[in-house]
Amino acid sequence: MRRITLALLVVLSVLAGPATAMGAAAPETAAVSQESTQCSDPFIGTDATGTEVTVDEDPERIVTLGADIAQILWEIDAEEKVVGMPVRSYTAYLNGSDSREDVYTEDGTAVDVESVVALEPDLVVAPAIIPNSTVERLRETGLTVYRTGFPASIDGIYEKTELVGRLVGECEAANETVTEMRDRVEAVETAVEGRERPGVLYVSFGFTAGNGTFVDEVLTTAGGTNLAAEAGVTGFKELNEEVVADTNPEYVVYPSGGSVPEGEPYSSTTAVQQNQTLEVDANYISQAGPRVVIALENVAETLHPEAFENGTETPTERPTGTETSDGEPTTAGDGDPGATATTQPVATDGGATTAETTTSSGTGPGFGVVVALVALVATALLARRD
Repeated sequence: MRRITLALLVVLSVLAGPATAMGAAAPETAAVSQESTQCSDPFIGTDATGTEVTVDEDPERIVTLGADIAQILWEIDAEEKVVGMPVRSYTAYLNGSDSREDVYTEDGTAVDVESVVALEPDLVVAPAIIPNSTVERLRETGLTVYRTGFPASIDGIYEKTELVGRLVGECEAANETVTEMRDRVEAVETAVEGRERPGVLYVSFGFTAGNGTFVDEVLTTAGGTNLAAEAGVTGFKELNEEVVADTNPEYVVYPSGGSVPEGEPYSSTTAVQQNQTLEVDANYISQAGPRVVIALENVAETLHPEAFENGTETPTERPTGTETSDGEPTTAGDGDPGATATTQPVATDGGATTAETTTSSGTGPGFGVVVALVALVATALLARRD
């Protein structure tokens, strides 16, 4: 049963990276001892397995078992230290990721422990989706492994980013990244303050995000009302069609690679009737990393375009296409602000073009594939079994 569950988890997570939008099965972040609140050797902290982990020196060789951690490492300029990671379609947007060693089995259903050990890493960082049994197998070989928790909020992502910075000796860059994230979130909050909050549903392969998920916070911080949360949904749950019919969402948000289901009750919703559906990059909305703020900005600009008519401190643009899991562009709209909101918005950074922001070079704390919704549910099952 564990093998089947893990296979389901990893196969689906291959499409969007090890997504950690669940937020209900484990603490937001593992506790970190007082000695490690600043960047100093050694790092001493208690991870999500309840194990005290010590990192004596800044690691030079890092293996990450998750795309969310990889995103953080790229954003804090620590990508040169990464020797192993999931090398899959859901990490292809990280510039240079294809030159790293893939640490998953060929079929993508499990961590390849032997490959990880062969890389002789100083530190292995495991996301919350990795079962404790895999973490223990790695530790039995003598490796230092830190397993993170589930961020259930944007604050949780801030904390995880700072934690990873401390783990790898890049505190300053991590703090700068979090500061920029906070500034961008605050800019959105200011822009949408006092405005009407339309009803929004997040829909992904039949599942939705309720209370206790950072996706819920993305929707509400962007100036919307998360109708799933209002209906009593907690965590990531299968979306009951009665909820769709009863709430009649004004907007539907879904990850790239997904779609709004055809037919009733969706076809009768205000969202579909008025073409108010928004496709958001799955790598940003499902990977619990710094780029979640891009998804937040995209949603806010769609719900409240008038609030951003004069621009924000970090404006986003609507590109002319999206990128498939194979890295091939697909038409997603002409970028006209008056066009239907079914394009995949991607933020720009420092005047970069849309094409340039599809990958991350890791040259600073700025923000330069199909989502695995069922993987989130499988994650919770694994957490209960460990």
